[in-house]
Amino acid sequence: MHLYRQLVAWVVTAAIFSWASVGMAMPSTGENTLTVTNSHSWKPFAFVENGEPKGLLVDYWRLYGEVNNVPVEFILSDWSDSLDLVAEGGRKVHAGLLYSSSRDLYLEYTLPLFEISASLYIVNDSEQLKTQSILPGMKIGVVRGGYEEEHLGSRYPLVELVAFDNNAKLIDAALNGQVNRMLLDTQVATYYLSQRADPYQFIPVDILYTKMIYAAVPEGNEALRDEIMAGMKKIPVLDMTRIEQKWLNTSRVFTVPGWIWPLGIVLVVLVTLSYIVLLRQTVQRKTRDLKALNKKLEAYAFTDSLTGLLNRRGLEKEFESRKVTALIKRHQLAVLVIDVDHFKKINDSFGHSKGDEVLMSLGKAFEQALEEGIALSRLGGEEFCLLLDVKSREQLDAVTEYICYYLVPSASQSDLGLQVSASIGAVLVDTNQGQLSLDSLIHQADKLMYLAKAAGRNTVRAKSLSSELKPSQLLGVMN
Repeated sequence: MHLYRQLVAWVVTAAIFSWASVGMAMPSTGENTLTVTNSHSWKPFAFVENGEPKGLLVDYWRLYGEVNNVPVEFILSDWSDSLDLVAEGGRKVHAGLLYSSSRDLYLEYTLPLFEISASLYIVNDSEQLKTQSILPGMKIGVVRGGYEEEHLGSRYPLVELVAFDNNAKLIDAALNGQVNRMLLDTQVATYYLSQRADPYQFIPVDILYTKMIYAAVPEGNEALRDEIMAGMKKIPVLDMTRIEQKWLNTSRVFTVPGWIWPLGIVLVVLVTLSYIVLLRQTVQRKTRDLKALNKKLEAYAFTDSLTGLLNRRGLEKEFESRKVTALIKRHQLAVLVIDVDHFKKINDSFGHSKGDEVLMSLGKAFEQALEEGIALSRLGGEEFCLLLDVKSREQLDAVTEYICYYLVPSASQSDLGLQVSASIGAVLVDTNQGQLSLDSLIHQADKLMYLAKAAGRNTVRAKSLSSELKPSQLLGVMN
């Protein structure tokens, strides 16, 4: 009996140290407790520092718990372990990850959270930079179990993938010369590399994709999925923006570093004239390369990689000019949210490549038929947003009916039995109502879109907000 008690005590002590090693609190025993898991080395999204979970997603789920009065615990581990934990079932949610068909087999996805991109990073060496494309036989470092590993494995099957347990180990291995190339989330690489003595030891040469990250729960747990989605909708957009700015407001590494010129002055004193000339030539070449890369990255920052339309950031930028244009013309401003009906069924029945083809086809149809006086954006997934200035409610009704009953069905493929329809929510406001908020207008249009879906889909629900709301009500976030 004494030996048995010693064994039990040893197991409990080991469990406590195991939890402490990743900076987590012991799991709560409450039935309502929500277990949130993610990587412990995915800065700035989720990581452990001084034994405490931190990061953008950690702050988000803490806010979720406060808003919804739900106790939340965190378990941060290696990436593949975090996926296995959610797959076990129970009241568990993966804090944020990218969608893939393989993960869809054991996960139920909720609403999109934040946008993320992935870039190919190459060691900043003239010999390595001669080949910036991905070729068969190349060694590329990835995180084991991460979306990057799946992305390269499916699109570049002849590439040799070198997998590491987490982002910290991958970056350390790269900086120590174990790999010359690595595929990393751009925000994550920026965060890690900016803290190094030489942040330019690796530089990005291409953005391979830009996607939204989603929260996910165990497959088949629709009740938990619906609970999570309802709770996410209660979180104010302003708080979401505040958290995003807190963690993603890092200085960009793709600009000319400020220490180049002082270093040049020191070298003038230390080296001969021939070395000075060589240094100037090197600086000029790198400056040209960095400026070209900055221009390319700026285009990516405001563009949806799949359809070529504006992304949410690009739409926000365009929104300001559209308000001014509509005000000068004395027109009203309309915001349309267009959501493809039964899009998951399209992916399941015809494959994700066909789903992507439908989205690209819709983007081209919108651009070609509605070229003048509009701004087009893909908000994420199967959801589009249009900004346009119109003279009247009647003109808005004509445009929405044209989109719903003519443009959207043009993406159908009758020979495959693929029929495409969409539900549309539209709001109309006067531009002289004061300082309008794009988030608020999209929120209202999104609610109308869900009313259209509830009415049977393939229909439009529109509303004029000008006569119903005071200017102060159009500011901030509408619950």
